[in-house]
Amino acid sequence: MSILRISRFPVDQGENTNAMKCLLAIILGVAFIAVESKVVPASGDDPQETQPLQISDHIREAQNLINNLGAQIQQQLNLPNQEELVNTFKEQSSNLATNVQAYIRNITDEVKNKTPELETLWTNVKTRLSEMVDKLNVNPETTEQVNQLRSTFQEGIQTLVTESENAAKSISENSAIVQEGIAKMTKQAIDIAVEASQNLKNQLTQHATTPQA
Repeated sequence: MSILRISRFPVDQGENTNAMKCLLAIILGVAFIAVESKVVPASGDDPQETQPLQISDHIREAQNLINNLGAQIQQQLNLPNQEELVNTFKEQSSNLATNVQAYIRNITDEVKNKTPELETLWTNVKTRLSEMVDKLNVNPETTEQVNQLRSTFQEGIQTLVTESENAAKSISENSAIVQEGIAKMTKQAIDIAVEASQNLKNQLTQHATTPQA
């Protein structure tokens, strides 16, 4: 399966479109682990019959979500008030960082207390996500710095995609309990990505429908 490649943000009107695409890319990026995960089937199920269907369903659902959100958000990009757009990106970046921090804490506790076999894999992922959070928490004030923040945000998303691919490749090498742990990790990550995308879409829609002074 190929990985979604994200180009760098140009400092022009088109960067808004790329920024939105990058946020949507979180969904596909974190879905890579889920769609590739070989979760142990329930007793009596034939893994050869159930797994292809599960993988196909995950791929179709993730792609449909990206396509639908992408089409809706594209209609909200040409906002007349660019300051509002900048503030929206800053607010949603901060919210995403907060949610990822909570996710890191929760998964770290679960790995320590319930699934120590997952520690090596999770430590590597946690390091990349922590670096992403540090960059997202930078709160520049000037427009030029905001453009830099968007580029940093893009790099963070690319890290999510890369780490998802690496984890997916290692799944078959791990025990059943580790496979289940990876599946749980990815489900929570997908929930965070979907919520972040939906919140951003809603906020842009609100800006687009609010009469300008």
